[in-house]
Amino acid sequence: MILVLSGTEEGKEIVRQLHYDGFNVRTTVATEYGRKMFEQIGLDTLCIQKRCDKEGFRRLIQEKGITVLIDATHPFAVEATKNAYEACREAGIDYFRFERKDSVISDHPLIHSVSSADDAVKKARQLGTNIFLTTGISGVSKFISLKNEKQLFVRILPIPEHIVSCIEMGIFPKNIIAMHGPFSTELNKAMFQQYGINVIVSKESGGVGGVNEKIQAAIELGIDTILITRPALALPDVYTSITDILNKVKALR
Repeated sequence: MILVLSGTEEGKEIVRQLHYDGFNVRTTVATEYGRKMFEQIGLDTLCIQKRCDKEGFRRLIQEKGITVLIDATHPFAVEATKNAYEACREAGIDYFRFERKDSVISDHPLIHSVSSADDAVKKARQLGTNIFLTTGISGVSKFISLKNEKQLFVRILPIPEHIVSCIEMGIFPKNIIAMHGPFSTELNKAMFQQYGINVIVSKESGGVGGVNEKIQAAIELGIDTILITRPALALPDVYTSITDILNKVKALR
């Protein structure tokens, strides 16, 4: 059996193609929202809804008879990737990593690259007063320390528990935009103008994640962008093409 760690559009497509090519495949999703994404394409029965640490992955590999694991998690899901890789290595099964290509981002005085969320908070403190966070729910808690000196606006997935979490952390409900992206340059511009944004914070999550459109919108409006660069992971068998990773799996057949 093949296990695909999804949570990205590419992960969903990998599962879809493997299933329709006749492979015995399952995928893990962390939330009910993730399951519904597969329900929309009629593949929710392939979903295993759970979050796993290394031991959880090890048990899953053993219980489901997994022989190949494809890690198509988000570029910033570092712990999940590390845990999955270590579990595969210890179990002696094939591990393949799908990773989005880096975005091509030109140097610009309004783009400030940093290596971590902590550095992003420090940089945000030095810049504007209305900060638009597009880092996902996992990044919001880092910026809460700024809530008494800045206006924080958060764009997250429309997952009820994530919205509740933001409110509990002190984000005003009127400052929460719960939508599923990616978003066009024009829609980003409209949002930034609507809320009077003068700083946006984004992860460098690749073109599919809509980074280029966010940055382009910010540049056109003269808004500073704080860009958190990807963590570097040394992994074997990394693919940036869905076709290539599928061909690799098919060759094992």
